[in-house]
Formats: sequence, C-alpha cells, structure tokens
Amino acid sequence: MTPLVIVVISTMAIATVMTIIHALIRKLVVVERLQRHNDVTAAVYATFGVLYAIILGLLVSHGQTRRDIVAEAAVRESALLVDVAQAGRAFDRTISDSLTRTCLRYAEHVYDVEWHMRKEERESPKRRQHINAVWDITRVIEPIGSRQESSYFILLEMMESLSSARHIRLAAEGDHMSAFLELVLILGACITVVFLWLFGMEHHRVHLGYTWLVTFIVVLVLVLIFALDDPMRAGIGVRPEPYAKAAEELRMLLSLQRQ
Repeated sequence: MTPLVIVVISTMAIATVMTIIHALIRKLVVVERLQRHNDVTAAVYATFGVLYAIILGLLVSHGQTRRDIVAEAAVRESALLVDVAQAGRAFDRTISDSLTRTCLRYAEHVYDVEWHMRKEERESPKRRQHINAVWDITRVIEPIGSRQESSYFILLEMMESLSSARHIRLAAEGDHMSAFLELVLILGACITVVFLWLFGMEHHRVHLGYTWLVTFIVVLVLVLIFALDDPMRAGIGVRPEPYAKAAEELRMLLSLQRQ
C-alpha cells in the first residue's frame, strides 16, 4: 500500500475508535444533564476550537513555507554545481577535471545519501566533506593572465552562492518542531474530540457522526503537520531530482573534457 492509503486507513481507524468510546460513554451519561450545559459548552468549545484551528493553520503554513524553501534552494544548489564545473573549464585540464569530478561526487552524495538521512544523522560533519572538497580545489587555483583572473573571480562568486544555497537548505530542513509543541498539538487534538462528548444531542447517531468527522479531520491535519516537519520525507517531501539532473549534466561535461 502507498503511504497515502496507510495514512487514510490509520486516520479512519483512530476516528472509529474515538467514536466507539463516545458511544460507550453516551450509555453511561443521561443526555438531559448534558443538554442543560450546552450553551456554556458551546461557547467554550468555539473559543478553544478557533484558537486551536489558528495554531494548526500557522503550522501548516510554516511547514509548507519550509518545504518551498528547501525545493528552491535544492534547484539553485544543483544548478550552481554545474555552473562551477563549467567555470572551471577556463583553467588547465587537471583543475577542470578535478573540479568537475568533485562536483559530480557532491551531486551524487546529496541524491544517494544525504537526502535519505534520518533527522539525527543530518548533523554529522561528514555532510560538509564534498563542498569542502570543492572549496579546497578552488582555493589552490592560481590564475594566469587577465582572462583566468576574471574567470576566477566569477568562480569565487559562484562558490559563495553555492555555499549560501546549501546553508539556506540545511537551515530550512533543520527547523523542526520541539517536543513540547508536538505535545501541545496532541493534547489539543484530544481535548477537541473529548469536548464533543460533553454536548447533549437528541439525535445520537448524528452526534457520533460529528465525533467521527472531527476526529478524522483533526488527525489528518496533524499527520500533515508532522509530515511537513521533515521537508525531505519520502512521499510528501521535496524530491532530490535536481541533483540527479545535475549529476547527469556533469557526467556529460566530464566526457566532453576527455575528448
């Protein structure tokens, strides 16, 4: 089954369980007692519901914004890898080949390894080894003549842009929710559903239907928020395809340099 089907089935199961619990509680509570407090319960529920909905909306917006930042930075970073390799062709073949190979390893590492790391693995200093390697080659270049000097300044500007795009991507993907915020979201969802049990409605099945629908949509939104918390998560996250395309272009460039 696809991740989307698993999420929908799991959400429906949670909604069904909460509805069954509501049905069991309904048998133990006299509806008339709850009806006397419907006005107060509705006022409190409306205030809390609006507040909780605003929090959910802000978190969804924040998560989508982070995802967009990662996507844009990935496209820019991968494109700059190709541009750096192209700029390196202004120098001798040894430097040009070395720079292209290093950029290729950079793109392949991001696509094959870095993009699939777990959250706790993304703080590893090994993630910088490939961009450091590109910088090491750039720093040892000694331009000869005005043409190479001009090309070298352009190369340095590209490297600064490459580092900037990478830092922006890493900062966006690492801006995770705190454990406290996750706890607040889960408690808020539970309170939102439990509050529905405090109303007294004559139409029992309609009341249970409300419980099922509210639980379903709240859990679904929470799943979306937790999924967006990792912009590189498989399925809903950003795909590393720009790096695969960059690697393909770098291989073609490398083959041209050998001719």
